[in-house]
Amino acid sequence: RGRPGGPGVSAEPVEGVKLDPLRLANDASKPLASKLMAVPALRERYLGYVRDIAENWLDWNKLGPIAERYQRLIAEDIKKDTRKLDSTENFEKSLTEDISGGGGFGPSVKISLKNFADQRREYLLNHPAIKTLPR
Repeated sequence: RGRPGGPGVSAEPVEGVKLDPLRLANDASKPLASKLMAVPALRERYLGYVRDIAENWLDWNKLGPIAERYQRLIAEDIKKDTRKLDSTENFEKSLTEDISGGGGFGPSVKISLKNFADQRREYLLNHPAIKTLPR
């Protein structure tokens, strides 16, 4: 019998913004990733890429205009969609506003893309393995 959720699925819950970038480093069910992360030079290189993404691409000043452009691009199709899982109003708000609402399992909050990017950026830039990387 494997862990709950099937083989390779962690039983511990994960809060998306706090997903450890080194989660796979000790995961025996991911042999390639764990072996690569065991090589110090590759681990450092990977963490350097993670830091670059956090510093440059999760910065809302850079990501925001890109996300807004894509949202405008698909906005008309979202309005026409008769099978969407959420309202057009929530789609329009979702870039910068958290959305509260009921779901099939009670009340829920969906964080905005901006809120996710800001929190994820902060988490990654404060991660001990990333903070101690040489520049």
